[in-house]
Amino acid sequence: MDIIVLIKKVPDPNVPEHFVSISDNHENIILHASSQYSINLYDLNAVEAAISLKEAHGGTITVVTADDASADQYLRRVLAMGADSAVRVELDPAVRNDAFQTADALACAIKAKGIPSLIIAGRQASDTDAGYVPFLIAHGLGIPAISPVVAFKSATDKTINVGKLSEASIDEYELALPAMVLVSNEINKPRTPGLKGVMAAKKATIDVVERASGQVESKPTYAPRKGQRLVQSTQFIEGSDDDKAAALVAALQN
Repeated sequence: MDIIVLIKKVPDPNVPEHFVSISDNHENIILHASSQYSINLYDLNAVEAAISLKEAHGGTITVVTADDASADQYLRRVLAMGADSAVRVELDPAVRNDAFQTADALACAIKAKGIPSLIIAGRQASDTDAGYVPFLIAHGLGIPAISPVVAFKSATDKTINVGKLSEASIDEYELALPAMVLVSNEINKPRTPGLKGVMAAKKATIDVVERASGQVESKPTYAPRKGQRLVQSTQFIEGSDDDKAAALVAALQN
């Protein structure tokens, strides 16, 4: 089973609050120069899930990220855990802030490499908590996607059965491969890389893919804005519960 795992470099969740600010347009997070980064924690769960599948069914694991050279150390961390190869899609910060362009660039890189049996990602990134870039990639590749997954039940060359977290239970789904699976932290505990893996990862070659112009379709930028609601007046309703209910219904109807 050939697997691609998507990872993202995010600000360390333990960074002190005074090292973080918001840009003037309220759309970007600005970090102090001394702030630290880490691999998104859900993505580490995705890596561990991929390694477990490889151990059970064989195959290869390629880890992919969209970033600049500063992300190479995190790719090497995943290689040390047990991934076989790493690919970095070169994107500057301005492009990475646009989820649509990031997803298109990653989808193009995956298409060029060849769509694998399975793509695994974390359910969301801790810096934005959005969780829709993997779905955009899946849409671009024309494959199904499911989230949040907390268990892999079984897998064959053509299908995979997963446990999806719902409000009151864990529901089982069968997906035809290739597919995109977004995992949650309940699925496993990521392993700590061993010394042998760390030494091998230091010597590993990271493939760098430039974002080729003309191959990525332009998509609109999603920039949510806070709406404003004009409050005209406030009215307090007195009386019994029945009187209050009747008065409220009458006010809503007018």
